[in-house]
Amino acid sequence: MKTLDETDRQLIALLQDNARLSTVALAKAVGLSRTTVQERLQRLENAGVIAQYTVRLGSGGDPLQAWLMLRYADGFSCDDVMPLLSSLPQVRLCHSVAGELDLLVLVQVDTPGQLADLRERIAGFKGVDDVTTVPVLRTTLDRR
Repeated sequence: MKTLDETDRQLIALLQDNARLSTVALAKAVGLSRTTVQERLQRLENAGVIAQYTVRLGSGGDPLQAWLMLRYADGFSCDDVMPLLSSLPQVRLCHSVAGELDLLVLVQVDTPGQLADLRERIAGFKGVDDVTTVPVLRTTLDRR
């Protein structure tokens, strides 16, 4: 696939903000015809740039999210810890990172007490040396 141009990036940003936008609305926003926008979207889908259109739940009930920053115990790696984390339905996203930390884990629970219990459970996993918890106060931008 050719590299993304500014129009492709605009279309992607618009869809990240609202995946339900019609092709007509997208075309109007970027100043192209509906057919041209349809062709661009098809190209982006075929290339895997757009993998899916999805629903993201709103803030009704506002679940509590937190980032857990993990460090592995000596001799352990992502391959040791990920099977344990992936078995937990509260775990939403994991990023293996370089530096002082080894893994960033986004979790979602209903209450602070549930967050404390989940944090303790993860801290007790074989291969986890340390867990730092950073609660999310507010999401100000999410283009996933």
